[in-house]
Amino acid sequence: MTNNNTSLTILSTTIRRDAEGRYSLSDCWKVSGKDKKNQPSEWHSQEKTKEFLRALEGDRGSPVTPVSLVTTGPNEGRGYWADRKAVIHYATWISPDFYLTVISAFDALVTGQIPNTESKPKRIRKTPVLRAFRDGYGIAKTLGLDDNQAASHAGRYCLHKCGENPLPALGLDAQPAPTQDNYQTVTELGRPLGLSGQRVNKILEERGLQVHVKGSSSSSNWSMTDKGLAYGRMFDGVRVGSTGSQQMLKWKPSTVEFLRPFAKVPA
Repeated sequence: MTNNNTSLTILSTTIRRDAEGRYSLSDCWKVSGKDKKNQPSEWHSQEKTKEFLRALEGDRGSPVTPVSLVTTGPNEGRGYWADRKAVIHYATWISPDFYLTVISAFDALVTGQIPNTESKPKRIRKTPVLRAFRDGYGIAKTLGLDDNQAASHAGRYCLHKCGENPLPALGLDAQPAPTQDNYQTVTELGRPLGLSGQRVNKILEERGLQVHVKGSSSSSNWSMTDKGLAYGRMFDGVRVGSTGSQQMLKWKPSTVEFLRPFAKVPA
């Protein structure tokens, strides 16, 4: 039978060999998809890999080490070079699919056949940016963030999921964030209407904007409901008579519309 294949070929790529006949793991890594977490150095640093190589070195009579690292000389000669068993172990570490591809390539090398190149590493599909942004925005709003904060965190969510943050391209990466000056405490809301802070809290609870919760030395005694998320926001403040910090629930000035029917002072 005529030998049509004299080199190890993985997915139509010829894998280079060194003078001792070892194969280039850098070439194998590139063919596998060039994922940083699958670099030969990552594989070689694993304790399981070290155990395998110790066993491999003790089970061979050849003076050639199964894996060699070249760090000097021309760039094309640098990197990890491995024998057949080590290459297969490396492929197994990357993924079952790549292991099967490498095994087929070695079988083709032995039989002299051209390896099957139809099976290629699956391309990882990225989440569409718009869908990722909507998901991130929805999560942020569920956690009680205001619109600007939710948009900012949705951009970060996109960057994590898609590798892209759409906000800078839209010129929206520097949206002004709400400050405490834009919000008021219940005492500040109620003062012009002749209502105490305690009374305002009760009204906002009755109107479904907040619920009473068991607070702590650092948290508020009130929490916004879904309805209240459109009006309130938590800020870090300083507890009266103390140097410690405490979360404070404040409200947009527009919240006063819920209080006017109870005003004791004419508007």
